[in-house]
Amino acid sequence: MKPNSRRGVRLNIPAQPSFLPVATAFIEKSALALGLEERETLLLTLATEELFLYLCQTASDQALEIQCSGGGYYVQAEFIILAENLSLRAFNLTTKITPEEETSLDDLGLVLASRSVDRFQIWEEKGRGMHVNLIKERAYPAVQPEVPPSARPLLEYSLKTPDREEVKTLARMALFYYPPQVLPVFFPFPGKVADMAAEGEFKVLVACDPQGHLGGGILWYWRGPKIVGCSGPYLFDQPKESPMAEALLEAVLADIARTKAVGLLSRYPTPELPSSYFESLGSFSFFPPQGPPVTITAYFRQLQEDTGSLVWAHPELAPFLKQEFQRRTLPREMRPVIDDGEARNPFSVLSPNFDRGRSLVTLQPIRPGRDEEENVGRHLKLLRKEGWRNIFFEMDLAKSWQVEFAPALFKNNLRPCLLLPYAGEGDLVIFQASA
Repeated sequence: MKPNSRRGVRLNIPAQPSFLPVATAFIEKSALALGLEERETLLLTLATEELFLYLCQTASDQALEIQCSGGGYYVQAEFIILAENLSLRAFNLTTKITPEEETSLDDLGLVLASRSVDRFQIWEEKGRGMHVNLIKERAYPAVQPEVPPSARPLLEYSLKTPDREEVKTLARMALFYYPPQVLPVFFPFPGKVADMAAEGEFKVLVACDPQGHLGGGILWYWRGPKIVGCSGPYLFDQPKESPMAEALLEAVLADIARTKAVGLLSRYPTPELPSSYFESLGSFSFFPPQGPPVTITAYFRQLQEDTGSLVWAHPELAPFLKQEFQRRTLPREMRPVIDDGEARNPFSVLSPNFDRGRSLVTLQPIRPGRDEEENVGRHLKLLRKEGWRNIFFEMDLAKSWQVEFAPALFKNNLRPCLLLPYAGEGDLVIFQASA
């Protein structure tokens, strides 16, 4: 269930322009060796070039460590450097470059870098410096509009770990039988589903009869160090009285029973999820790509005693947290996050994760800054203009700097809708933007 060991290589060079060919050649050759196709390798190399030149300008001559590693369906280039005052605001989706603004032209390289990769991560590690992680995924063909294998009620079946083709069949059948809101973002790409399963990104079980007919399946994965998430169970033309869903869920519970998991989370459950096994986390509105909104209830099953934890809470967010902690009897000690006029970064950075199948985007804070309210507002305006119907924001209560975003979210009409225990480093609060 945890990703298999990644293959990777490391390079240490100074942040000097003369070493640019070394950095780009290192990433290009490494990415190809790790299985990335030429087009995606070219884009990752381009992003490397732009980021390296930016680091040469802002942290000249500093020692730079570059790691290139792969997880089967992606390759990532990680830059680690001891540097202060890295703006990195150009990584925001809303950054615009205009010839009239000389300062914006300075950010052009970072804009190109952020647009050339599928995802990026930025964080600071005490003693090592800033980490900037550029991630490029392999390109996979989308599922073809073909008729999936026919399903039938299974009178006799057993559970098994599927082989590669059975994993792809599960994805194709789920796409045929279920609406997008209950499907993982990667299901429209069966090849990617198979590669992710092979890399240990998640586990899968299917229910098959002795002839190999597939009646259903479920997958589960670690969401943070303490929580396991699950998708499904997906059943295909099985009678309502079938115990298949319970059997699949029981198998998942048995698999994680001896792990450190404190809970099992189902944020987008199928109608077949045995809700009696869970407690409700609350509901939120989901707007399908077409049609009226539907209400989704998220579920959680406690697996171990919750011994409690500390959480950071902004005064505007505290009433929601108190209500949720009391309703679910969660032992939490809240510590306030208050602006006492201390110095702050001028610019914040947000990272959007897109799920086009569900018309859903989740904003994740990368860095706080004095422009949080304006930055969140700019992202909402752009995303709504582009037609995104479901906009969420994730806040980890174990990170005080993320909680600093709370006033900016409330002022932009984002409201907390779910509290997911231990779904990040600590509890995770999900905010939803008003329609």
